Amino acid sequence: MQRFIKVCLATFFLGTAALEGSAQQRQDTAKEIKAIKQLITNYENAWNRHDAKGLADNYDSNATWVNWFGAYYIGRKDIQDHYETVHGSYFKTSQYYTRSIEDITFVTPDVAISHVRTGLTGDTRYPGQTFEFRRTIVLTKHEGVWHILAGQNAKLSEGIK
Repeated sequence: MQRFIKVCLATFFLGTAALEGSAQQRQDTAKEIKAIKQLITNYENAWNRHDAKGLADNYDSNATWVNWFGAYYIGRKDIQDHYETVHGSYFKTSQYYTRSIEDITFVTPDVAISHVRTGLTGDTRYPGQTFEFRRTIVLTKHEGVWHILAGQNAKLSEGIK
């Protein structure tokens, strides 16, 4: 009987510890989600300032990016150079908006994947048109800061939700 009581008590305390750990994990996840949402907001704000360095600062130094035409950029410097070119020309007066953050999935505590619905107006190659996109981004956290490690932008066809 004593053994049974010890097993029951041990199970109770382990279960309680697991619940406390679970609550702590939820709190940490909420904090990380808030930080990732802020990164997405920072990106939008940098775009609308047409700040190529500010945009590139959202990326990991070894990041890769694929734009909606399929062009592939490797590293923060290459990504910044691309933004300097496009924001100095056809995106010079564009406005970018985040429609929704569809999901954030944590692969590990320092790696997450997110799908973000966005839109763009003011692309001078397509006067008067608004485009909708779905961005897939892989995020990593280094020294307490989240950055985009990889991503791809897909232009949505009309009628795609």
